[in-house]
Amino acid sequence: MFFQPNSGAARPTRLLQALLLAMLLAGFSIHAHAQFAVNSGQSKLAGGLLSTSARLTLKITGDPAQALSKGIGLTIVVQTRLYRASLASWYFKVANWERRFRVEHHALSNRYTLTQVATGTTDDFPTLTETLSAIGHFATTVDLPAGTHENDDLQMRLQVSLDRKSLPGPLKLVALIFKDWQLRSSWGRWKVKTR
Repeated sequence: MFFQPNSGAARPTRLLQALLLAMLLAGFSIHAHAQFAVNSGQSKLAGGLLSTSARLTLKITGDPAQALSKGIGLTIVVQTRLYRASLASWYFKVANWERRFRVEHHALSNRYTLTQVATGTTDDFPTLTETLSAIGHFATTVDLPAGTHENDDLQMRLQVSLDRKSLPGPLKLVALIFKDWQLRSSWGRWKVKTR
């Protein structure tokens, strides 16, 4: 019988390493499947008005979808930022806007409502997919900010996210920890065109 002091310790270490690698790969595969995304966008400037339209992919599954079905409303925020190029070709933020949408499920009618928070305008839909699709065809028009000119080199950036701060108290903590609740697209960006 040979004495091998490291053989017993090596097996748990290898097992632990394999387990950590599997968890890491599983985390990457889950994270790689984006639930919120900016697919495309364009911004046009004419007559002092800046019009932006974007196509967004919005998918709510898992715990957020279950919370919605239990009557907890979710707020989705579409944030747009206008940047201007400097002499060194760096872009500096000159304006920021956001549109907030409140999504709610009504158990009695088994329908979803979508409310534009700023205006109070509400539409109802038979499915969550149709509700999110209405946000996914995003369009807005704003005044060109003071100090910005039509001949400036302008860039628009847009992001869509779930507002976790608007959740009820205990759910805020859960939303900070679990990935199902961390719904946020990367920033889409494009040049502002003049007509």
